[in-house]
Amino acid sequence: MEKRWYAQVDVKWRGEARSDWDWKFLKDWKEVKWAWSTMGDWDLTLWLDVKDPQELENFVSGRLGKCDWVERTKSSWAKSVCEWNQ
Repeated sequence: MEKRWYAQVDVKWRGEARSDWDWKFLKDWKEVKWAWSTMGDWDLTLWLDVKDPQELENFVSGRLGKCDWVERTKSSWAKSVCEWNQ
């Protein structure tokens, strides 16, 4: 069972951002562990490995805040509580 908490950041894209972009640059962002294109109210979900709320805030306001394709974000914390074998 997972004991760590991870930060989840939902991102709404601005302008011309698309799910078929070359998103490989996210691999250079050491905090990002997983990234998914999503449907609904948000366009992208990032799972981050950060140690505390301040590091999350630094990522959101710093790194994401500098991206012209980011319209808005929503952050939360998550941890696995159950695993299923598939």
